[in-house]
Amino acid sequence: MWFKNIQVYTFNEQFPHSAEFMEEKLSANTFSPLSSLQESTFGWIPCFKDSNLLVESVSGKLFISAQIQEKILPASVVNDYLNEKLDQIEQDEGRRPVKKEREQIKEGIRAELLPKAFHKTKQISAWIDPRNGWMVVNSASEKTADEFTSALREALGSLGIIPLGASAAGANILTSWYLEPETRPANTELEADLELTLLQDPTVKARYKNLDLNAPEIKLSLEAGMRICQMAMNLEDQCQFVINEKFQVKRIKYQDTLIEQAHDSEDPRGDALLMCDTLTQLISLLAEQAKPESI
Repeated sequence: MWFKNIQVYTFNEQFPHSAEFMEEKLSANTFSPLSSLQESTFGWIPCFKDSNLLVESVSGKLFISAQIQEKILPASVVNDYLNEKLDQIEQDEGRRPVKKEREQIKEGIRAELLPKAFHKTKQISAWIDPRNGWMVVNSASEKTADEFTSALREALGSLGIIPLGASAAGANILTSWYLEPETRPANTELEADLELTLLQDPTVKARYKNLDLNAPEIKLSLEAGMRICQMAMNLEDQCQFVINEKFQVKRIKYQDTLIEQAHDSEDPRGDALLMCDTLTQLISLLAEQAKPESI
């Protein structure tokens, strides 16, 4: 269990639930494979493959996992079938169906195609750290992480969380890390991979990869009003990663020494704790920087 992309959330108050309570609540919605007419399905699965538990407490951290299956039915395919059907009706009856009838025909086409569609499956894992007051979701997609947290909120009845960095001026903070090395989180260094955006027009971007960090092109972009929206960094002797202005951490690559250490144990919980210890160091540093007073 090595999280490669993380969305970090902080709790508004102390997390109150035990593993036993969560197990009971999550067991009401365990994963079931898609039926022929379902477009998607979501359910909880055991967090470790050698156990049937949906929630496990390991060294005070609560581990949970979910699985999502979705049918792959592109809108372009449905529209192609729809247009063929509409053309046939026009040819046979001399009329073009109105909007309401077109929608009915379209729904019928979807119902006909769904049982034949392929599906994709993805798993999302997370751990809750009640002591530090955060939840870490293994997902590169903010949308998928939101779906996961929404399902957990529904299962538990409430879930008072906010994304890490939601109250911080992320682009300004990342830019200051570049311009003022002393402001960076301890034991971190920048790597030659920066993405900048223009504050007045976020669609205007510039990326500098494998370029000397002191290159004049970067400084000129910053002087022109751009700010760093994403940068690659490393945590000394632990991992490399990319962080963006939302304080989402992606493309995490753990040091070989950690992976080798993990291979010494056959228990997946050992891997999970080693991963947690590494990311806890990183998240602790980022959480300090992401406080509102850091703006």
